[in-house]
Amino acid sequence: MNLLSLLSGLTKHDPHAIIAIDADPVQPVHVSRSELWRRTLQLRADLATAGVGRGDVVAVCLPNWSDLFGWQIATASLGACALGLDPAAPVADLVRAVTDARPRVLALDRDVPATLTDRLRAECAASPGDPAPAVAVVPGPWSKPPVDPSPWDLGGGAWQPSAATAGMPMPETGGDEPAVAFAPGLACYRESVVMRHATSTATALGLGDGDLVVCTRPATRPIAWSFALAAFAGGATYLFDPNLDESTLPGELVRFGATHLAADEATALRLAKACHAHGHDARTSLPALRWVGIANATSADAAQSLDELGVPARGFYAPSGVLAPFAVWPTGRPTADRWLGGGHPVCADVDIRVRNPESGEPAAAGESGVIELRGACVPEPPSGTGETAGTEWFTTGDLGTLTAGGDVRYDGSVHGASVHHDA
Repeated sequence: MNLLSLLSGLTKHDPHAIIAIDADPVQPVHVSRSELWRRTLQLRADLATAGVGRGDVVAVCLPNWSDLFGWQIATASLGACALGLDPAAPVADLVRAVTDARPRVLALDRDVPATLTDRLRAECAASPGDPAPAVAVVPGPWSKPPVDPSPWDLGGGAWQPSAATAGMPMPETGGDEPAVAFAPGLACYRESVVMRHATSTATALGLGDGDLVVCTRPATRPIAWSFALAAFAGGATYLFDPNLDESTLPGELVRFGATHLAADEATALRLAKACHAHGHDARTSLPALRWVGIANATSADAAQSLDELGVPARGFYAPSGVLAPFAVWPTGRPTADRWLGGGHPVCADVDIRVRNPESGEPAAAGESGVIELRGACVPEPPSGTGETAGTEWFTTGDLGTLTAGGDVRYDGSVHGASVHHDA
């Protein structure tokens, strides 16, 4: 099973089911499974025509649109790696990421600031030995394609994705190459790992038909992308909203009937306070919401406030540089645990250990130390190190404790800790 075959199976099961929604105050766009399937196959053909193949990188610098699904799946089906870039990041960071990754294709929003294309063009001209990427100009859900894509050309040509057509056959796919990467650091994950984590997360959250998942971060960020793929794997719907913030969040949750929300601690607490301020419980104002996950919660305030309002809320563990959630609290855990960051690993094939930050020795169960991980959810080791994926310990830079039952509790970040691989 890979991403493309999963989309194929979902489409055959119910082609009209909504797989994604592009939120807009006036004109939201509901994307069916069959529409995403047509888009993805056409985009795959376009990328193949552009020369994308096994081992290549496709950089995707787009707003929080459903197009991100198609770009990820089409790229992975060719054995290439999709590098997610947040267009809201500083221009210097984006230029550095593109320069380091050397993508064959760079997908840009047609409304991308000229400062970014100018800097990229100058960088490409200064490195004539490295081929400039071909730029795919993406109009997004509401704009029309430009008449001429040449103004976005960085030196490697520019083109527009073709309109989706029906009747394209299911292509043959194979292999298990790195399928997704994130900046900074370009941490990458193989397609089998991405699939395993997505299906495991969907199972842990009980995602299925009729559910709608929202994350307060854009899907070019690792944590939001993981929840988007979990919704995809579970047959649920994911809400893409390029303008989501704390002021619009409550209204969007109600408007689209969100059932699952992944948020940071501050946003979750503001949501609870907004419900309290209106003088009614969240079950009345947010009737569909049945799970709120709070990343790396260090205080019980947010989850406890939402619980008191009638919304089941709990912390989860999302270490930097690792597919998140790494761990979520099962329903039966005591509130003292589940209101804080931590939980039980969503993937079965992982190892966790906690080491004393001063001595480096293993900490006993219940003793705090630096959390280290191995196995699924951990990114590929840097090329040229000779390390095998999933066999080396990954130091998270987080403090935590490990229980005898295999749960991990998040105790905060190690100040100034660096993320690295070691033996």
